[in-house]
Amino acid sequence: MTSRPGGDLLAGLRGRLSCALLRRAALPAASALAGGLYLARVWAECGSQARGWQALAAMIVASLALVAVAVLLLCRVGGATWPLLLPGIYALWPRTNPGLALAAGTVTLVALALCQRRAPRWPDGPSDLLVGAGALGLYVSTLAPSVQPADAGEFQLVSSVLGIAHPPGYPLYTLLGKAFTLLPVGDAAWRVNLFAAVCAAATLVVVSRTVRRATGSTAAGLLSALALGLAPTFWAQGTFANIRSLTALLVALSMHWLLRYGQGRDPRCLVAFAVSFGLGVTHHSSLALLALPFVAYLVAVDPRLPLQPRRWLRPAAGLGATFAVLLYLPLRSATNPPFDSPSVRTLRGFVSHVLALGFQGDFFYFLGRPVLGQRFRILADILGLELGPALWLGALVLGLFAARRRWQWALLWGGVALVNSLAAITYRAPQTVEYLLPTYVALAVGLGLGLGTILQAWPGRPLPTLLAGLVAWLSVSNGLAAYPSYRALHQDTTVRGRAVGLLRAPPGALILSNWHEATPLWYLQQVEGMRPDVTVTYVYPEGATPNGEVWARRIREAAGERPVVVTNRFPQFASLPYRFTRLGPAWAVEAEGVQAPPEGLAGQPETLGEKIEFLGLRLGEEEPVPGGAVHAEVTWRPRVALDRDYSWFVHLVGPQGIAGQADLTYGPERVAAGEVVVDSYEFSLRPDTPPGQYRLIAGVYITFPDGTWERLRTASGQDAITLGVIRVRPRPVPPATVQSLATSWDDGSRLVGVDYDDSVPGQRRVYLHWYRPAGAAHLDLTFSRDGQAVGQAQLAGGPEGGYQTVAVDVPPGGGELALAAAVQGQSVPALGPWHRPKTGPVPLPEPPAGSRYLDLGGEMVVVGASWRPDRPAPGSPLVAELEFLAQRPLLRDYSVSLSLEGEGWRAQNDGTPALGAIPTLKWLAGWRVRDPRHLAVPAEATGPARLRLTVYDAFTLAPLPVGDDRLAKAGQGVQATLWEGTLP
Repeated sequence: MTSRPGGDLLAGLRGRLSCALLRRAALPAASALAGGLYLARVWAECGSQARGWQALAAMIVASLALVAVAVLLLCRVGGATWPLLLPGIYALWPRTNPGLALAAGTVTLVALALCQRRAPRWPDGPSDLLVGAGALGLYVSTLAPSVQPADAGEFQLVSSVLGIAHPPGYPLYTLLGKAFTLLPVGDAAWRVNLFAAVCAAATLVVVSRTVRRATGSTAAGLLSALALGLAPTFWAQGTFANIRSLTALLVALSMHWLLRYGQGRDPRCLVAFAVSFGLGVTHHSSLALLALPFVAYLVAVDPRLPLQPRRWLRPAAGLGATFAVLLYLPLRSATNPPFDSPSVRTLRGFVSHVLALGFQGDFFYFLGRPVLGQRFRILADILGLELGPALWLGALVLGLFAARRRWQWALLWGGVALVNSLAAITYRAPQTVEYLLPTYVALAVGLGLGLGTILQAWPGRPLPTLLAGLVAWLSVSNGLAAYPSYRALHQDTTVRGRAVGLLRAPPGALILSNWHEATPLWYLQQVEGMRPDVTVTYVYPEGATPNGEVWARRIREAAGERPVVVTNRFPQFASLPYRFTRLGPAWAVEAEGVQAPPEGLAGQPETLGEKIEFLGLRLGEEEPVPGGAVHAEVTWRPRVALDRDYSWFVHLVGPQGIAGQADLTYGPERVAAGEVVVDSYEFSLRPDTPPGQYRLIAGVYITFPDGTWERLRTASGQDAITLGVIRVRPRPVPPATVQSLATSWDDGSRLVGVDYDDSVPGQRRVYLHWYRPAGAAHLDLTFSRDGQAVGQAQLAGGPEGGYQTVAVDVPPGGGELALAAAVQGQSVPALGPWHRPKTGPVPLPEPPAGSRYLDLGGEMVVVGASWRPDRPAPGSPLVAELEFLAQRPLLRDYSVSLSLEGEGWRAQNDGTPALGAIPTLKWLAGWRVRDPRHLAVPAEATGPARLRLTVYDAFTLAPLPVGDDRLAKAGQGVQATLWEGTLP
């Protein structure tokens, strides 16, 4: 029997239709499955407890149903569903990894938004509003609370009183800042901070619009603004008074109008560019260097422009008009404002001030010098800190790709980045990260131009949309890393508190101050009217004269005429015939010893050894955190003339012994009988200090020639005085770590990082960083290698949740370390993927060779130290490279000292990290800063030698203590030995 031809044809059509329907249904089904499993896993891993199979099944069903509904809606409107396949990568990932989960989610959401066929095209208004409002909200939420130090304090002052700032004067900034001080909100300092936030937000609006107008891609504009807006230093400039945020805005405006002119040759755009560029040059004369790429771009897009002078007239007039703002300087100076620079009243002084000729020796300082190559390596380090290596390199590649569409674009953004980078990296000043702000703006524009070109050329294609999602994820992860630091700075009122404390000086006092402290003092006096009877004088460096000698001379000139207070301490003060008594954050200069104790002391007087009388104390923060500082002022006086050296000690004592300490020694020549002494003690807690209650004790001891010592006793026979009880709280934020982890445990604890330190030969210290939930019990930890226990430690529990670090010493050597946990002998399992309990110990990551994790005062950690050659050679240079990890946003300016020393010889290098390019005042928590150092080893260097590292406050010279009890016991309390050996 033969088949009918019509039946065969119908069967074939049915088969083909079934295959087509299957293909059309397979992709949405697979997308729903992948997206649902991802959502279920993230949901399961957001909790703190193990998940049973029933709970997981319910989560999976609910997530699949939710995502299936979303997929059906996408299919109904003709949208693409393939991006939901991406998070399936994390659904199947063998380890818990929140970073990967965030990456998958971010890329998926961006890809979904970009590949929809009916995605709306946003006009300029809503896009600009979204960028501006979002940026301004972020920056205001992290805005500095009041007056700030150094230049920021000066700008808050001159804006408030219409004064004249240091060269080049910044008249435009001053006038605009004054307008913000008229707002009826916050104090004047906060309002000037707000001005910076508005400038930063406006810059992002301009960058976004520039990219959107040039490429036609709204997404590219938004992503370029996102990348720039979350870069740490750009973000920082949007949170406190500074001139850089206005600089960035004027550079962005100049680039915007040039690109607009290149598109349509509209002469109005050329006039607008001339005005923007002119305001930029009058704001900061260094921007005149950008005329090179700007003119090159104009000639490239309009070759006939140089040959038609009549077309220059209106732009030239606009450019010339902007220079009228400079007249503010001599006109305002003629009225004798509170903060003045009278030199601008003469033509020569005016030109010198506006062009900042006093700094001309610093421009291009490093050109032709041997360290120029290292400066360019530091430029790459800075860009990595700001944008991350992938994002800034990606910006270069994408920006160059955009040149395929219009090669002139690369001439503009690339020229701005190149010229500014060259100028900044060869300039001798410790604010390189800020001077590079035009480079960050140019890179963001290049990134947007390239991304917009790709998105417009291949709309809705997988690779372009995935690339956009990757840019979004890199930008967001950059911002998430910086956000905790800026929230902490937003809540920090240290600067105002120190300034108010300094103004508690005696009536009519003279305060000799560094620049860092001087400007907030002047602001409080001249704007808020505090203590007008006190004179604040900035002690500036005087050429080659050592700064300590300058300060000593200024003290000699003023002492005896009026009360003198100094903010700095230098070794040269030891030769002065004066006493330096602690006065809050400074020192009072006394011709004779003080005989009356200060008011407001706590504690009961005690007599020690019938020779020394304890009078009382003042305590600072009473609830520090691990890595934080304990502050105490101890007041005492000798009842009789001292017959030898006596040492005061202050210890913080807990169940595990001394958690922190500080000592001061006095000899007969330093203090007289009956003289009142106020000593200030500040010591940092080690990072592994357990939370809990600690006793703060103090006492006096004498040291005998054989090295033994003896404490003086009180009348009741005690060898120490209890000053009080201090509660150490858990950290509110996780400590910085080299190796981040995300291992949860069934009691709600999380292991968030591990670090290794091999500083002590023959021993490896392991630091584990944990989050402990409130109410957790003590957690016993056991370290094993090849099944054998090699170390134990205990994590403290308590009523308050937070982060803490535990340290344990294990034998060095090969073999994987593993970790097990228990509570009262009952094993606590770690949680694996989907928060299912794991059996057996958890393996820890292998340590890198030569690992270091050396805490310095809770401020930073040494995580790397290397040098060439391995063994120093007499007469040859030693090239060292240190690497630091910031533990918190730093508020002090620290110097790094690296020395190689032996008997009768020393080679030393002191200075700001990264060849002066990245001062610690700019560091955020988690920043890893590479610091190269060169030592010229003397030809006579022979015998035993040590390579030693110290980090100290650049103003007070106080060194950061080494937060390692092993090194402190070995005499390395403030100076860590990196290498010890014998030179030939």
